[in-house]
Amino acid sequence: MAALAFMPKRVIPVNRSDFRQDQSRYLSEASDQTVVMVVGRREEEEKYIVDKRYFEELQEKLKSLIETLQITMDSKLFSQILRASATVDEDIRLGKLHSLEEAFREE
Repeated sequence: MAALAFMPKRVIPVNRSDFRQDQSRYLSEASDQTVVMVVGRREEEEKYIVDKRYFEELQEKLKSLIETLQITMDSKLFSQILRASATVDEDIRLGKLHSLEEAFREE
């Protein structure tokens, strides 16, 4: 997954006093992948306002990335996956593999 997958499409910077004066406008602008950045005096004081769906999407991407890292860090499991991947094309051609629909079909 590319690092760009975690980047918002647009960041709207706003200082705290402007945000307080027009809060509803800035809250409504935080939609889809647009993030409102409330700028503080110091970088660690900055706050980010994100859309709930975008936040959940980021959480899912992060969860997926962590799971991928866990698999690649398990050398035994990763070696098994690499060995299996070498024969996948042949196994498909020979009909040794089945789709999820075939495996879980109710009869």
